[in-house]
Amino acid sequence: MKNDPIKTDFKTRSMTSMAAGGSLGARTSLGRDPSHGRPLPSRAKRRIPKSSKGHFVGELVFNRGEVTQRLGFASMTEHNTAVCFIYRSDFLDIEEQLEALPFVLPNGKASVHYFDFRVTFRGGRRVCISVKPERIAQTYLYRATMDRIKLAAIGNICDDALTVTERNINPIELHNAKLFHSARNPEPTLDAHVLAGLTTVEAPVSITAFLAGIGLGGAGFRSVARAIRFGQARLFNHEKITGRTLIIRGDVS
Repeated sequence: MKNDPIKTDFKTRSMTSMAAGGSLGARTSLGRDPSHGRPLPSRAKRRIPKSSKGHFVGELVFNRGEVTQRLGFASMTEHNTAVCFIYRSDFLDIEEQLEALPFVLPNGKASVHYFDFRVTFRGGRRVCISVKPERIAQTYLYRATMDRIKLAAIGNICDDALTVTERNINPIELHNAKLFHSARNPEPTLDAHVLAGLTTVEAPVSITAFLAGIGLGGAGFRSVARAIRFGQARLFNHEKITGRTLIIRGDVS
């Protein structure tokens, strides 16, 4: 990965450290389910098409504290970017398709830019995100334009502005973030069973062996994923979470 100031690199935070810190985005408790109730509508200020030939467009729903929130995306890279941010340990909120930002082009002409996302982290830091294909993000014209956009954005609508391309998305982080997303809603009975079992773990054990040992089998896999996400279990190695993944006991109260 190049050390490029216009990019953000998901590799800088391991999934193990994410699990250790938990995620404020849904850090209520494993027993409280924000999925009950209608998701809040998309906050996009710019219309996202319902369909687009050759593009992956749609919406996802994520847990934002005590509520669920709809989030639109206009490409596969936007979807993957959003999911990776949502399941970082320092995540608080994400908005899509911000209002038009006026700025001055390198040639002196007035223009506007629409950021794809604005991510808010714990502590209040806000980062605007433009999602672009790598081939575009590496061009001189794009870099020069983004320099001008950042001048208009930073201190006005955000604290930093970055570009994310497909190269920035670590496949391990993406795999685990997708798993955390599929397991985002608690299952109180299973979760309690898994947490009780984790108190007895004294050495690294595969998820499959752990679940077999507590009598749950595959039905408890997503509960283990939630335990990893919230720090009650930890990954022994930084890897894609599967049944073969070794876990150790985390912060089980």
